[in-house]
Amino acid sequence: MIMDELYTFVEKKSQKYYVWTSIAITKKGERFYFYHLSKRKTVDELFDFNLSLPKVNRVYCDENFAYQNIYGNKAIQKKSKITNVIENLNSQLRDKVSYLVRRTKAHAKSPLWLNYRLAIFFIAKNMGYY
Repeated sequence: MIMDELYTFVEKKSQKYYVWTSIAITKKGERFYFYHLSKRKTVDELFDFNLSLPKVNRVYCDENFAYQNIYGNKAIQKKSKITNVIENLNSQLRDKVSYLVRRTKAHAKSPLWLNYRLAIFFIAKNMGYY
């Protein structure tokens, strides 16, 4: 599994929201995409997200403190070609979901609408439309 997080704003810049993203890859190479929207970037939020994810042997992630706390020895926290896969997903998210574009006036007006947009994106991604 590959994990990362990115942030956006809801209503105003002082209200950050974090989008935790994950790609689970089966032994056959099939990819399944997951997300979790939270107000904070904490171990508790990552733990909540982890409850909805499949169990895996390894987790490729960045050096965010939360990954080491949740996954321990399973967490592989170094840059590799795997990093490009999740950064590609983040790039697609910013491209397809206008609320996530940097330096734009199209910010999310509510967490509910941001969640709807993310859900539509991830459903389409899992069905192979993107």
